[in-house]
Amino acid sequence: MPDSITLPAFAARLIALKDEDRTATLDLQHPDYAAQAPSWAVQLHAFEGTGGFLTGEYLWPYPSEDQEDYTRRKAMARYHNYVEALVDLYVRFMFTQGVKRSSTNEEYNAWLTDVDGAGTTIDELLKRWSAIALASAGHAGLLIDKTPETPVGPTKADERARVFATVFPATSIVDWRFDRDMLVAVKLREAAPNTDILTEQDSGAMQWLMWDQEGWARFNAEGEVISGDVPNLGLVPLVILRPKPSFLSPILGRALISNINVVRALFNRASEEDEVLRTQAFSLLTVSVPADGNVGDARQQLGNTVGAAKAIVVQGTIDYKTPDQSVPQAIRDNIGYLVQEIYRAAHMRFNRDSQVAETAEAIRLQHTELNEMLQGFAKALAQAEQQIGRAYFAWTQPTPEAAQQAFEAAKVEAVYTTEFFLDALATELQDWAEAIRLNLGETMTRRIKKKAVRRIDPDIKPDELKTIDEEIDKLPVDVMPTAFPMDLGTQQDVVPPGVAA
Repeated sequence: MPDSITLPAFAARLIALKDEDRTATLDLQHPDYAAQAPSWAVQLHAFEGTGGFLTGEYLWPYPSEDQEDYTRRKAMARYHNYVEALVDLYVRFMFTQGVKRSSTNEEYNAWLTDVDGAGTTIDELLKRWSAIALASAGHAGLLIDKTPETPVGPTKADERARVFATVFPATSIVDWRFDRDMLVAVKLREAAPNTDILTEQDSGAMQWLMWDQEGWARFNAEGEVISGDVPNLGLVPLVILRPKPSFLSPILGRALISNINVVRALFNRASEEDEVLRTQAFSLLTVSVPADGNVGDARQQLGNTVGAAKAIVVQGTIDYKTPDQSVPQAIRDNIGYLVQEIYRAAHMRFNRDSQVAETAEAIRLQHTELNEMLQGFAKALAQAEQQIGRAYFAWTQPTPEAAQQAFEAAKVEAVYTTEFFLDALATELQDWAEAIRLNLGETMTRRIKKKAVRRIDPDIKPDELKTIDEEIDKLPVDVMPTAFPMDLGTQQDVVPPGVAA
């Protein structure tokens, strides 16, 4: 054990075990993690386009396919990343209209402009964190940590420890304990550092980071302690984001695309379509040889190549046999169905839906689902920012009591939009724009614009709303844009791709 480090009680108990018992204890996993981690990994691969989607390993072999043909198909496999497009759309919904943050603590406000020591703003970090949570297990962690207090060298004598944030995907949150919905212990899997450019990089090298309310300890893969401390935070500084929470667990969420096999099936259909088109969709030149004819002579006359500019004379009747084109069409239909199901799982309407008659009530319910999902996502982010603030002040204050007082005094607040540009709102705005084009007079035009302002942002404070109304009254009608409040024909964030306008 390294000298001059203080370890929490759980770490001391772990160190006291025999080497084999210690590594076995570190390898323990929460039952939910053990059951679902393989699926979570595939979901992350689907989002990134990596893993078996890159190598072709996620293709299902045909029942009678030999290894050579399977290897060839894997090398040719193509992946269409609908998961990334849908996740990015959700993240854009959250942050396009901006987040209204406020705090009376200037140091905390300054920290939000660089939350990881690398110049990453809180918005940039939250976008990455949100995408990982949506794409994989439906949850992801954000560890609020602190750099060591000890200066590195003489030139950094005045260096101060700083708080920083690190994202942990669900696949790295291996075990956890809760007490009354409060996280009281967690075990994280980290990539082991390898900074020597002269040695081979081991992408699988890992280490363990364990936390409880007393402190933390870090162990290597062999179970040897690396470092630890008891910072007296009174909490575990891992914030869990769950855009769509599970009803059965305080940590698990529900992924945007909950059944990854739908994505794998789509990946396989694309490969099957290619295979059919390459091997079965081309017309086949056939030569009819009489029963008493010589097949070998016909083959010799035909040769190995046949082209439009080559004349051939053979025994029997020669013609082209056109294959049945219903098979590739059936595969394409199934591809369209799977894409549609992926969109529906994400509460989005796929553009193929417009070809099918749907009642107004069915469409309204679809948009209600999407709006409720987005509102829940916004609420989860706002709550997560509160927890980030608590963890920040826990690191910057000497005691948990002082941290709580500092947090309350800072009045940390993050307000996310709760109104999203869905079909009903876009249609309403378009109708108002058309009404303005009818030139109904200054009074009616200004009234429509004021109503639109309230519809777009219902949370405007009264004083600010009064100012906006006064500005609208002062603005001459003849210079007002006719498509107020936005040009619905060019604004890309009004109606998302796949949502019928």
